[in-house]
Amino acid sequence: MATLGARLDAVRDGEVEIVLPFSAALTQQHGFIHAGAVTTIVDTACGFAALTKMPDDAAVLTTEFKVNLMSPAKGERLRAKGRVVRAGKTLMVCLGEVFAETGGQSKQVALMTATMMVVNTGTGLKD
Repeated sequence: MATLGARLDAVRDGEVEIVLPFSAALTQQHGFIHAGAVTTIVDTACGFAALTKMPDDAAVLTTEFKVNLMSPAKGERLRAKGRVVRAGKTLMVCLGEVFAETGGQSKQVALMTATMMVVNTGTGLKD
């Protein structure tokens, strides 16, 4: 997140918000924030939201996601909101949304559904 210039803006039980200020370094050929940056912040918001529902000794890994890019990502900043829809013992299903914000106005630009896996940090990851 530091490389992109994004920061955590809010952390609540099962919900996380990440803000990404506009940066010309993150734009694609038409001047919009690249879909890769949009996807990165919303995947991270979903992952951190899931982590709030996991045991203290757990870690999180994304196992699947789908992103709908609904409008060009342009504005002063992007706000990614991730929330847990279903918290299971092994898998968590999340919904993520990205909004472009300019001058107090907000427009949704992306929607994500994601599945996160609970990783027991005591046993580590296995191939």
